[in-house]
Amino acid sequence: MPLAIEGRPEGWDMGVGPTAEKRSPRQRARESSPPADRRRRPRRARSRTWRRIRGVVTAGWFEPILALLAVVIILGSLLLYTGTWPPLVVVESWSMEHGPNDPLGIINTGDIVLVKHVDAPAGVTTYVQGLVNGFQTYGEYGDVILYYPDGQTDLTPIIHRAMIWLQYNASEGAFNAPTLLPLTCGPNQQYVDLTGLGGTRCLNPGDPNAPLTGTLVLYHVGYNGVTVNIDLNALIQTSPWSGYITLGDNNSGLYDQLQCPPKCLVQPGWILGVARGLLPWFGDIKLWIDDQLGHDNNEYTRMVPTLSWVYLGISLALIVTLPQVVPWSYRKWRDRRRHRGPDPEEATDGDASPEDPETDGSGPPVEETNPHDDN
Repeated sequence: MPLAIEGRPEGWDMGVGPTAEKRSPRQRARESSPPADRRRRPRRARSRTWRRIRGVVTAGWFEPILALLAVVIILGSLLLYTGTWPPLVVVESWSMEHGPNDPLGIINTGDIVLVKHVDAPAGVTTYVQGLVNGFQTYGEYGDVILYYPDGQTDLTPIIHRAMIWLQYNASEGAFNAPTLLPLTCGPNQQYVDLTGLGGTRCLNPGDPNAPLTGTLVLYHVGYNGVTVNIDLNALIQTSPWSGYITLGDNNSGLYDQLQCPPKCLVQPGWILGVARGLLPWFGDIKLWIDDQLGHDNNEYTRMVPTLSWVYLGISLALIVTLPQVVPWSYRKWRDRRRHRGPDPEEATDGDASPEDPETDGSGPPVEETNPHDDN
């Protein structure tokens, strides 16, 4: 005869449910299964596609395919953003540097620059315009543009700052520059037009398109505060068209058009784009390879700042070690947590313990009694 259990009706066997002859197959299956929090869900049938993917992963093709896909996505995104090809260029000279210490955010030799297509002249902000509206890129006013010298695509592009747009007036045989009007005019101010024989000229607000002749002087230019003397009469002879005066930030006021040809007044059609992003140091690898191949007698690597090599080495070391260190650190942390066991604070008084003989893991402790005992 089965024992009676306190708090349970007769017909229950040891606190685990009705006796076998009164239990349905579903009840017996439910009672014999583990608790819900320990029950393992049945595996779903694997599809043929999943098996193929798993085969690729186990065969060692997953990582190369993933890396190739990442490269395609990155290059495609850069192409969509910039509208130019190639979207990245490596700086090969020190003409845009701001000193020898390789400051971050300034264009230095060996940096990789992102070049974005724009419609010139509307899409280019010059140094003179930046003085008025405060627009700066790479530590100085105005846009940095990439252009082909004299429009010759077989020559190496030049990446320098657009200083001022000069509009050529063919009927008068002179240039005008209305963007100078908001600036302070006068000797040692922001600009002045030297007409010769000691004469000076400033733009009249009533006639901003007045022709400029002689020498246009821009004062306190760049991080080192140089003076730029633009010979307008020479430009009329060498570049009788509208275009940009360009200057490297580190060129001490020697603007490009002093070497016309081929560095003549930059026409809009010669411009590849404006600089809109920077990846420092990694272009040093390309310059080093060029020098190893015998290009320019190691000229490129000599121009790379010393600190650039240091920063490149640190960056490469991090790229190589982090993918190894981070997973290793995670596994060590996971193993320590697993060996330590669950947090005692997470346990509650009602939790079932498989080692407790007084519980079955699904209810409170029960006490066995004999129905024949006299109470």
